[in-house]
Amino acid sequence: MLGIVKPHKPELLVKDCLYYKLYYCSVCRHLVRRHNRGFAFVNSYEGALLAMLYNEMVVQDMNPVKDRCSGLPLVKVPALAPEHPAVELGAAISLLAFQIKFRDNLSDETGFWIQRYNRFLAWSFQRSFRRMESRYQRFGIDLDYVFQEQDKLQGLEESTACDIEPLLEQWALVFSYIMTQAFQPHLEAARWHTLREWFAALGRVLYLIDSMEDLPRDAASGAFNLVLRADPDPQPGNPSWRAAAYNTFRDRVKNEQQQLLKLVPGLALNESAPLIQNILTFGLDRELQSVFDSMVLEKGRRQRLLFNCQDF
Repeated sequence: MLGIVKPHKPELLVKDCLYYKLYYCSVCRHLVRRHNRGFAFVNSYEGALLAMLYNEMVVQDMNPVKDRCSGLPLVKVPALAPEHPAVELGAAISLLAFQIKFRDNLSDETGFWIQRYNRFLAWSFQRSFRRMESRYQRFGIDLDYVFQEQDKLQGLEESTACDIEPLLEQWALVFSYIMTQAFQPHLEAARWHTLREWFAALGRVLYLIDSMEDLPRDAASGAFNLVLRADPDPQPGNPSWRAAAYNTFRDRVKNEQQQLLKLVPGLALNESAPLIQNILTFGLDRELQSVFDSMVLEKGRRQRLLFNCQDF
């Protein structure tokens, strides 16, 4: 699911674009400073989103300084301190997202250099991840629980039932747990439960969109896919079937999108509110158009993990 939750820059005010870029660059700088330059490739929009929300809702500490860009060291960018709690949380979530395959596995990407670079990533990330367990504990995230629930999701994927609702709910449970545990001790109960519900709905959206986009590749490889599982007689080679399946799943995404928008006021956001609205409207609509190109027109998928910062 990496790379789906992101704002659409042309519809952002300059101040909002710079505000979001501050968090994206801060998480990137933290990953590079704590590990090595290769970890800039793990930086995710999901990590930036969580860092932004955690700072506004919990930490409330905005003191950026100029720091050198991880991708272009000659350029200096505004960034929060590497030890800033929101930045540490965003970096931890980015690494965890990669480790448990939140959405995309780097091995799915194509290209001569990225395939070879993945061999290094698989070894390096696993080693670093094992050293960070105490940090997840500090943010209230029980990794054993996460992996147990992830195993349950895998078990559901390996079953033959056509009902996709248990799959969506299981992923929503895992995703919302990971994304909200750090907030629980600091927010009043009603606001935290709204945040938990919001991330659960967002998790369902991510699962749906990722499955839609990966349909041609999964059908060719025989891998699990939510769209294929939902139909007892899937016909991925039939353009009419793909178009009908797209319309069905698009409507489901739109319903979840409306639920997400209804929950936003309960989060009581200020600086982050325009970015959240942008992500849930222009950002998701743009992703659906990309999904149509991939799922129905079979134009292939875009790389999501390399130099995402070029969008900002």
